[in-house]
Amino acid sequence: MNQFAHFTQELTLLYSIALLGYMLRKKEILPEGSEKVLTAVILNVTLPALILFGMDVAFSVENIIQFGWLSLLSAFVLIVSSVISSLTVKKLNIEVKKKNALEGIMIFGNQGFLGIAVCYLLFGKEGVFYGTLFNFVYLLYIWTYAIYLFARSAESVQWRKVFLNSGVIATLAGLLLMILPGTLPAVLSNTLELTGKPTVPLSMLLIGSLLGGMPLADLKLFLKNKHLWLASLYKLILFPLLLLPFLLFPLPIQLFAVAFLVAGMPSAPTISMYAQQYGEDASFAAAGVALSTFLSCITIPALYSFLLVISSLA
Repeated sequence: MNQFAHFTQELTLLYSIALLGYMLRKKEILPEGSEKVLTAVILNVTLPALILFGMDVAFSVENIIQFGWLSLLSAFVLIVSSVISSLTVKKLNIEVKKKNALEGIMIFGNQGFLGIAVCYLLFGKEGVFYGTLFNFVYLLYIWTYAIYLFARSAESVQWRKVFLNSGVIATLAGLLLMILPGTLPAVLSNTLELTGKPTVPLSMLLIGSLLGGMPLADLKLFLKNKHLWLASLYKLILFPLLLLPFLLFPLPIQLFAVAFLVAGMPSAPTISMYAQQYGEDASFAAAGVALSTFLSCITIPALYSFLLVISSLA
């Protein structure tokens, strides 16, 4: 019960920042066009710094083995969920400008900050470490395939930027940090931490700003959209359940628990940023992120309760 209260507190904090962004946009303190500035700062500065900070850990053989398992789990759930999402979206009767966003919010979760926060809340420092390793494949995927989802519809695409951007470079550099002996000097690590931490409030401000730029009637219409509810069902419940076959392997229960819970995080604010960057329906994407984040107040404790039942039967 105490853990649930703490988790609800974390989500309330995130929502409060998004609400602030909504109000600032409505009052035009954040003027029209500010979304593009926020997007550029997050994607090219704060998020890469957060990636590097999170992967700056000391080398050990055990860490490499755990990294291998968590990468396998991550790659499996991402690939299978991508196939399911692609097939589902193709069958739906939905506007072209919304298709890529819908597919993106089905596949990609808020793993970088909300996922790590939940891991720390439940499992402490070990949970944060497992969560960071699990996110490695995810980070490569969201900086490549997620961009491809939107860029493929653009008239002119610079593919070098799709597959060689600041996010991919930061993730590969982070892997190098993990396999090298030692860690970064304290002054550099602290700089990365300070630069990366604003990713969380800036992302939520962006979501609020995107929602604030929409007429209230349109927002209500989005939140009644059956396609967004379907996307939330997939992201929060169906896709983490894809990992259940891995219980047949001799994995530490905490390692599996982190992968299972992080796979069930709500949709990533980054998808709203990509939609904004590539001129697609960013408001639709932001509404999908908001809906799944709200529903995760119920689904994440439910997934954790399910894990407790599984561990008691093992």
